[in-house]
Amino acid sequence: MSNELMDSLARQAETGGTLYDGRGGVDDAVVAPARRRVRRARTMRAAGTLGVTALVLAGGVAAALEWQGQRGEIAPAITTVPDTHDGITADDLRVGTTARTLDDGRTGQAGILCTMAVKDNPYAGADFSRADSCPAVWVADEPLVELTRADVVVDGDGTVHVSWELANASGDPILVDEGTLSIALASDPDRVMSGEGYTAGDRQLIAPSLWSDTTNRVVQMEGDTSSATLAPGGTLAGDATLDPQMFTGLGTDGLLEGLSGGSIEPTLTLQVRIPPAGDPGTRELFLEASAVASTTGSMDPVSAAFEGLEPRIQGETRDDAQEALVCHVGEADNPRFQPDDGDGIASWSTPTCEAVWIPGGKRLELTDVGITQQDKFTSVFQWSATNVSGRTLDLDEASMGVSIDLGDVGYVMNSDGVSVGWTPWNGDSTRHALLSSESDPLSLDPGNPIAGEKTFERDDKALDAHGAVFVRVVREDDEDGTRELLLELPWSLAG
Repeated sequence: MSNELMDSLARQAETGGTLYDGRGGVDDAVVAPARRRVRRARTMRAAGTLGVTALVLAGGVAAALEWQGQRGEIAPAITTVPDTHDGITADDLRVGTTARTLDDGRTGQAGILCTMAVKDNPYAGADFSRADSCPAVWVADEPLVELTRADVVVDGDGTVHVSWELANASGDPILVDEGTLSIALASDPDRVMSGEGYTAGDRQLIAPSLWSDTTNRVVQMEGDTSSATLAPGGTLAGDATLDPQMFTGLGTDGLLEGLSGGSIEPTLTLQVRIPPAGDPGTRELFLEASAVASTTGSMDPVSAAFEGLEPRIQGETRDDAQEALVCHVGEADNPRFQPDDGDGIASWSTPTCEAVWIPGGKRLELTDVGITQQDKFTSVFQWSATNVSGRTLDLDEASMGVSIDLGDVGYVMNSDGVSVGWTPWNGDSTRHALLSSESDPLSLDPGNPIAGEKTFERDDKALDAHGAVFVRVVREDDEDGTRELLLELPWSLAG
């Protein structure tokens, strides 16, 4: 998600605006009876590689925003859309709209109608994007647009490919804004979200549902406007790639595993903006089309290194287990598997990972931690640890990162394997880690030490901070970059 969208969301939270998380499909009343399917219960969660952080917004619902990393792409491909701008506009459709509620039992064309000041309308020249919760409406008694294809394919590394086709089901041409069309993938679309949240970015949403309450739904407003006339029977086709990291945010627990195992039949929803006849003003209308997606493919079996791990939550402590992180990144977003640019400098990513315990006692124990001021502009973090596991540990000496948690300081700096600023916790059970493109395997015998140091931009608040050292575990199947396992060594300089 763009910095502009992050700024927009922050401004709305400060002014008391209500933003809601959601994602998913139009309720079954909107989908034709032939498309109605029984949706199964969700299973448990997944972890990934794009960085994602959580921002709690007004109204008590949280939205997940991207920190950094490659994002999925939506690539609409026009198939039978004439190059004209004549057709039904938002001005024509707004006149007949009526309120829509969850489970109101009606069928027809579903829509969302957002009201805002012109200066806050992204399509009126404002230099930002926004996500809002807006009133759901019925636009017509019969569908105007329909999803005629909704396919989901799961790759072995957890990458999800979505393809779709949107058709004009009416007898009249409709003016559509193909440049702002967004997709949503939902696991439980026919209920109100109760504080979960959604993962969003680049006109993509992943969440349990789009319903923020019984009368309002989430809509993304971003993208470059590109109006075209969709003739009767004409279609728009497109596809999107969702990397595993997108399934580690709020409200996405278990969705990736459910897609892979067949226990979840996701609903795909397209939201398409209908431009007005003239310049954008204070109201924006979006039509929605939904269908239960046809899902194929599955993830590869998980390595034995990830078996037997136990969930960990923020603030939890144990003496009988080792703190660790499982990062489900997918090889495409794992820096170890990205092409070397030849400059000899390691690249680092900050994936959102699942916090876990490795049962059976501690593996590594910190013996020394300290920060020294190198000069006016830089500091050095130094640490050492000892193998206390009683057996040899296979670790990656080149992929050791440091997180320095300064609390609610309002910023985060990531450089050369050091993260300084905001807490890396992204939720009660997920947190950011650090992964390097370089790898230097080391077999550490019982009782032997391992040490490292990191240089970072000087910040005097770090002298009284706490944080963690992350050490990547080298596995028997280390050529598989789908997931990474990191040992986490907490430390504190406070007091």
